[in-house]
Amino acid sequence: MLLGDGRLLTYGTDGNGKQTGYFIYDVWDPRAGLGTNSHMTLPNNTYTDIFCSAQIVLPQNGNVLIAGGDNWTGSSTTNTGNNNSNIFYPGVNTLGRDSTTMNRPRWYASTMTLPDGRIYIQGGTGGEDYPEIRDSSGAFHLLSGANTSSLNFFYPRNQVAPNGLVFGYSDLSMYYVDPNANGGNGSLTLIGTMPSDGPSGATSCDVMYAPGKILRCGGGSNTYGEKPGPLTQAKNAAAVIDINGATPAYKKMPSMPLSLHWASATVLADGNVVVTGGSAVPNELTGMNTTALLWKADTGSWTQGAQSTPNVARLYHSIALLLPDGSVLCGGGGAPGPQTNLNVEIYYPPYLFTSSGAFAARPTITASPGLVPYGKSFAVGVDSPTTVQQVTLIKTGSVTHSCNFEQRFMELSFTRTAYGLTVQAPSSAVLAPPGNYLLFVIDKQGVPSIANIVQIG
Repeated sequence: MLLGDGRLLTYGTDGNGKQTGYFIYDVWDPRAGLGTNSHMTLPNNTYTDIFCSAQIVLPQNGNVLIAGGDNWTGSSTTNTGNNNSNIFYPGVNTLGRDSTTMNRPRWYASTMTLPDGRIYIQGGTGGEDYPEIRDSSGAFHLLSGANTSSLNFFYPRNQVAPNGLVFGYSDLSMYYVDPNANGGNGSLTLIGTMPSDGPSGATSCDVMYAPGKILRCGGGSNTYGEKPGPLTQAKNAAAVIDINGATPAYKKMPSMPLSLHWASATVLADGNVVVTGGSAVPNELTGMNTTALLWKADTGSWTQGAQSTPNVARLYHSIALLLPDGSVLCGGGGAPGPQTNLNVEIYYPPYLFTSSGAFAARPTITASPGLVPYGKSFAVGVDSPTTVQQVTLIKTGSVTHSCNFEQRFMELSFTRTAYGLTVQAPSSAVLAPPGNYLLFVIDKQGVPSIANIVQIG
């Protein structure tokens, strides 16, 4: 996940690629390269196996909640959930056990920030029956009025909807969760089914590329783990789920150039989407994708872009994450898998280059506020205001298993001033749940600045 200071917190296997998060975690500053001063692999002293947990940056203080994970026996993992709550403190680079625990063990759960700043946690092995809420004091409350046992427990795909509720889908079933219903015990409402010929299953990927609009791609297997499920051949289907209206609207998009399980969808600085990694058979090298698949948000069309490193697979347990410089970090895959990839790659989108292939000159943000209140205008200093044509805001990523918990994009209106821009902040926490966001300015050639990280709300 991307921290508020621009560094990355990562964890997964031990140092040799063995399945466990019991021993180490890592903090890296991509701005400082790969030297010893930029990259720290540190001991996990929490006695929690955080493998396949759920992680989120807390909006109140920028610390990271790591919820649940696996259990370590002393020699291996058990593929069962724990209910531990662990906190990473960026100021001291320390991961510590929190004094409170969840009401349920959770392995493969999802987390998200609600409009009021509380953390919503759903699913995971051991937590199939009910979601729970973590409040700002760190206490957990079970939503006993929202029975989710009929839904897939594997990293539920949830977003804050424009109506303020939690929108999600489980394979093809769509639902709303209202955390405040029934005296704070919550409620679950099923709201329709997606067509079976579209994207489906736990191996699909998705991203909110515009307010209330979710692009979903590929998949086809509803198995929760690394092994092929009942349907092993991947889909190339793509669709947009629009949750801005009274009921969700579903629209088929042009198909992806490739059929993929376990790919990752990442919204870019300009609101377009790149899909990376994946393969035609779940977690196998058959039909392995090493091409960046670019989706245009305005037309729905696809193009095939840059090639990644040959024969390096990004399959189950791989990630893709937008960095502040507008590039995308792609890494991992394995544990278990046909490869053990203790490495990352950086994808540079076309908007960073001139037509001749050289790096393009970029606009520069010279000043921005650290905290942005809802509904207010705020000043942004830029080196050349007249060249700016777009200001965008993207929630910082927290990604695992083809699932980015909070990734969302929005464009902000602005006016130019003599020294910069006056930008209109998001109107409410429903549109932009509180937390850290990447603020980009984009010039008339479509080239983005390096983002500043601002806190909304």
